[in-house]
Amino acid sequence: MELRQMEYFIAVCDYGGVTLAAEALFLTPQALSKSIRKLEEELGCPLFVRGKNGLTLTPFGEKALEEMRRLVGEYQNVKQRLRQVAAQENGLIRLSCGHGVPNALPLDALRTELLPGGITLDVVELPDLLAEEMVQREMVDLGLSVGLPQFPALFQYTLLRRFRLCAVVSKRHPFAARRSLSVRDLAGEKVVAKNAYFSSYHTLEEEAQRQGITLTYALQSPDEIRWLRLVESGEGVGIGVPFMDNSKLSSSQNIVSLPFEEELPWEVYLITRKGHYLSPAAQALVAQLRSWQALSS
Repeated sequence: MELRQMEYFIAVCDYGGVTLAAEALFLTPQALSKSIRKLEEELGCPLFVRGKNGLTLTPFGEKALEEMRRLVGEYQNVKQRLRQVAAQENGLIRLSCGHGVPNALPLDALRTELLPGGITLDVVELPDLLAEEMVQREMVDLGLSVGLPQFPALFQYTLLRRFRLCAVVSKRHPFAARRSLSVRDLAGEKVVAKNAYFSSYHTLEEEAQRQGITLTYALQSPDEIRWLRLVESGEGVGIGVPFMDNSKLSSSQNIVSLPFEEELPWEVYLITRKGHYLSPAAQALVAQLRSWQALSS
């Protein structure tokens, strides 16, 4: 029994028949039917009942499909992991990071610094929870997550940088004259924030619930342009982090940031999946990133 035969059998089941499966596999229906019959002969039991209405899985066929999906899936996982190992050995290290992390850490400078040594750092910026999921599923080698991992037992993690969430308002907003805000001040205001794929949303919601406050949102989106427009026009109170003053959003002269009185952390962690292969170059990069702990504030 060959991997190709199992893939053909799965395709026939998925496409509901030989004709469509053969077209998808770029085979003739005759060649595909021959492969299925040969597989049945090798297994010593029919996989399908062949009737006027097409093919129907036998009870044995249903069990075979379950087992073959598992085997083919594991094969694909092994192949993907080995490709990642080969990529690391050839100098490519993949890193996922939470949205906004490249503004908080000098990743561009690090990438430039690594190039003369033959190391390419491939950085993908994603919503916080998706960036963590990429590390969990071993689709990348390293991650820079915002907040502690959801499943900490799966990861090695190190706190690199600590910030606190702040409120951002138009200079025309009544809050602009304040020196700080409490989450309680947001009751009755329209909040401009990111959505549930971001740690900042959950941090804010958890504190509001703790204080018995229901927040009303004018925006729940990672769209920074809409975020800025709503805040600038005074249509809501934005939720941000202090380093935004050094980002492209600070090009606006019409907004001010105010610290929250509560402790609302926005923290960057270096995370690696336990058991994930790391080449010597990747291990050296991990050590270098961990040295950034001195930047924590």
